[in-house]
Amino acid sequence: MTGTATVDAGELSRLPAGPILVRLRRLLVTAGVAALVYTALSTGSVGTCSDGDGTFGPNGEAHVTCASLVLRPSWVMYAVFALIVFVAIGRVARRASTVPEALRVLDRAAALTVIFALVAAAIGLLWMMLVPVDSLLGTGTVLFPFPFSSPELTITHP
Repeated sequence: MTGTATVDAGELSRLPAGPILVRLRRLLVTAGVAALVYTALSTGSVGTCSDGDGTFGPNGEAHVTCASLVLRPSWVMYAVFALIVFVAIGRVARRASTVPEALRVLDRAAALTVIFALVAAAIGLLWMMLVPVDSLLGTGTVLFPFPFSSPELTITHP
């Protein structure tokens, strides 16, 4: 005997907690994929420039103002995804008395992660589409969709 233990891949399902471990792995993969989808859908940009304010610089160039709005994923949503996973693991460890109950908790956590990712991405994208581009250069107020997305407004005077 060599002293090293080998585990057959088919053995996992025969462990008492095997189905829970398999479902936990699925929850982790689902949360990772949801985070990737959220990242892809929560990225975008829009920009505009004014025609000038009617004044000219010393070299005869018009004074132009440009605005760039960049939408990025929010760190808060990644924290929410992690919190959902950790709370689900804690609930399974502390409160689940049967395997089906534990699987139900893990399945609900996976669904909740996907729902949060899609809703946050939809809110961020909808906000980006509804922002009037012309108002970026004006004196109006632009409300940001925190915590669903993290926009950054940059105004330059080239």
